Formats: sequence, C-alpha cells, structure tokens
Amino acid sequence: MKKIIAGTAALVMAGGAVLGYNVYQKSSQSNAAEIAKEVTVSRGNVTAGVTESAAVKVDSLEQTYDLVLTSTSVSASVESGSSSPSGGMSMGGMSGMGGMSMGGMSSGKSSRGSNMGSTSVSTQSESSAVALVVEKVMITEGQTVQKGDVIMTITQESIDEAREALTKAVEDAELALRQAQIEASETELSAKFDYDTRVAEGQNALSVYNAALNEIAQNISSLYSQIDDVNAQIAACTDDKQLSQLQTQLESLRSQLSSAESSRSADELAAKQTYEEACMYYENAQDLYEVSLNGVGSATDEAQEAVDAAKADLEAFETYISDGSIRAEYSGTITGVGYSSGDTLTSDTAIASYADAESITVTVNVTEDDISVVHIEDTVDISFISYPNEMFSGYVSEIGSSSTSGNSSTVSYPVTVVVTSVPETLLSGMTANVTFISKQVQDVLYVSNKAINKEGTDSYVLMKNQDGSEEKVKVEVGFSNGNIAEIKGVSEGDTLLIKGKVS
Repeated sequence: MKKIIAGTAALVMAGGAVLGYNVYQKSSQSNAAEIAKEVTVSRGNVTAGVTESAAVKVDSLEQTYDLVLTSTSVSASVESGSSSPSGGMSMGGMSGMGGMSMGGMSSGKSSRGSNMGSTSVSTQSESSAVALVVEKVMITEGQTVQKGDVIMTITQESIDEAREALTKAVEDAELALRQAQIEASETELSAKFDYDTRVAEGQNALSVYNAALNEIAQNISSLYSQIDDVNAQIAACTDDKQLSQLQTQLESLRSQLSSAESSRSADELAAKQTYEEACMYYENAQDLYEVSLNGVGSATDEAQEAVDAAKADLEAFETYISDGSIRAEYSGTITGVGYSSGDTLTSDTAIASYADAESITVTVNVTEDDISVVHIEDTVDISFISYPNEMFSGYVSEIGSSSTSGNSSTVSYPVTVVVTSVPETLLSGMTANVTFISKQVQDVLYVSNKAINKEGTDSYVLMKNQDGSEEKVKVEVGFSNGNIAEIKGVSEGDTLLIKGKVS
C-alpha cells in the first residue's frame, strides 16, 4: 500500500469560502507582549474546494475452505435389450408333415437381433469437504498479512486420512473403467457377430424362401404319391389282415394330406414373412450394428470422466495442503478468524476475513449549494483523522440522485468516493475528510496566509535570516484558498515570521 506524504499537499478551507488575509499591525496596548511564530516556505499544490467528512467503509474479503471434492462410486454393467423376432424360418405350422425335415429352414431363433444390450456405467456422487483438522492458528484480528503467508497449520493425521480416501477413490474409478472397457469389448464382438449373421441371412434369403416353397409343394406331392401307391396295394390285396393295415395307413396319409393342404397358405405366408424380415435386417444391418454400439462409447467415456475427476480431486488436495499449511489468499488486515486449534475445517465457516484494500469507499453528503462542483471521475484529496500529516487521493464514483434534508431545511446529496491511495492500516469506521477540488495550482511555493502582510497595495513577509536578523521582503501573492497562498519572491525552505501581541 503506497503512502502519499502530505508535505506537498495543501490545506483547504471548509465550505470553499475564501477568507481575508491576516494583516500584521502594531498594537497600542502597553501591556501586550509581542510573539513570533516561525513558518517555512514549502512547495506543493494549493487547492480550494468543498470539504465534507464521513466514516470510511472497508469491504471485507473472505478466505473460505473451498476444498470441496466429489466422492464418486462407479460401477459398469451391460443392459440387455429385448430380443428381436427370429430371423430363421420357423415352420412350426408344418408339424403335421410326417416329421419331414424342411431343408434350409431352421426351426428356432436365429442369433440375429438377440444381443441388443449396451454397456452402462452407474455412478453415485456425493460432494463433501475433506475433513482437515486445525493444528495451530498463526493469525489474530488486526494483524496485517501478505498474500502467501502461512496463517494456520493442519494435523498430519487428518492429512493422511484424507489422502488415503482420495487415493482409494482413484483406484475404484480406475477399476470401474477397466470393467467398462472389457464389457464394451464384449458388446462390440457380439454386435459384430449379429451384423455378420444378418448380412449372411439377407444374402441367402431368396434361396431359402424358394427352397421353403419347393419343400411345401414336394411334401404335398409326396403325400399324393403315397396315397396312390397304397390304393393300388389295397386293390391288389387278398389278405384281410394286410388289407386292414393298408386301409389304416391310407387314412393316416389322407389326414396328413388334408393337414398339409389346409396349412399350405399359412406356411407359404410364414415363409414369405420370414423372407421379408431377413431382407429388412439385411438392409438395416449397419444401422442396427451402430445402435448396438451406441452406449459402448458413452459408458467408457463416463467411466474415464470419473477417473479424471478422482485424479483431479487428489491433485487439488495435494496442491492445497502440500506442506501441511494454509496460506493467506489476500494481503491486508485480518478482521476475523474462523477457527481455533482442534477445529475441523468446513465450507460453511470462513478461514479468515480481510479488509479489502481494493474496495475502500467514503460516502459524504454534499449540499445543493456545493454539488455543482462535484462530477463523476473527479479526483479528490482525502485526509484521515488517524493520519493528520498525510494526504491521500481518490475519485468520485457515484452521485446520488435522491436528496436528504435531515433535521434542517438544507438539502444534501450522497456522493461516493473510492479511495485509491491509503495508509498502511485503515479500518472501517475511521473518519475521512474528502475535498472536492474546485481550483488548484500545482507545484508552487506556498505559505500560510497569516505570514503575508499588506501595506497599501503591496504585500510583504518578515524573513528570518540565518544570523537571526529580520528582513522585510516584498512578495507577489498568487492563488489562495483562504488558509495558504501561492507566493513569489522567496525560496523553498525560507523561514518566515508571523508576529502578534498577546496581553
């Protein structure tokens, strides 16, 4: 925090009114004693303006315990979808065909569409602050610290316990990632098998369909032939026992034929539906393959994110508490301490509060008679009662639009000033005198008005020489604010006398 020494700063009159010069005159009182006060010619600024006083407001900065990490439990699993309709040509409706095999037509489910599962990762997250226990507090209220100073230390036991828990979280997340990767690989293999099966069945669908229709026709034709053959045997048969057996066989064949003819349309329709289904799966094989893999990448990505988060938590912990201490995040005066030795840090209680040197304001009330000299961004001079020999600076940040009258008829407007240069220690509530500059001459020689005397239209001062003698020196007086005045005809550092008489 940079100080501005007030040796170059000028005093200003309250209210902005210019006072008359003090003129040295000889007293006629015989019992009055003559006294002299020495003043020095100085160099600096002579400023006139409106001065108002108010309490300083210093905003507070809080250093919080922000090591709030997310504890995540991760598990990977495969979610199976429902099976798609069978891709093979199930000919269950032809069970009455004398147990005959139906060639290329399979009876049961094809593997097509039966493995539509996807890998997923289940996570359960819980945010909580790492439980660190305070070993020793190094700061007290009112103490000034610099950013990076150690303000408290943490017990090694609590650090070790936290590190162990965070390390285990990383290991658990990595295990879940490996599981997700294995199951994703299995899902990919299964999806590829299904894809190849759909393509193969689609390419052979027409041949299988034609074979199915041919087998249906051949089966019926075979039954007709068998019936004709049995009828011929019956016509030539002379043995009653053999005749009875042939008649029973004939009834059975007629029953099979009737069943085959009755189900022929249904069987041909089923074969056609199976053919169309195989064609559909063939046409959409690539899309179905991509659907099967849709959840694979997201599952492994989610597991990888859990690993990254766990590692980031561990890294943040090691960075935060690398040497077992907590350091100041700001520079400034400590206004509050949230913990004592043995306390556990939580995100609910601030570690420390600081006076914010970057946010110091003073809000003064300026009367309507003087408000015309105040403008946004105007530079102002500021002095503090606690630092009477120093002058500081600031600027106008806000002029209130609403007026206040208080207990009198005088109307005032609130004006907020941001303090840009401050003393080493400045606390809320300290009194500040703010001067809104209406006129200023810079880098001139000045002296108290009381050291300037008048003779007619001329001005002079009484200079004290090095040998102690006095010399009357004519001077030229420039701008005055009523308390001090610009002066020419003397040198910086000259000693002048202010004389008077007291009874």
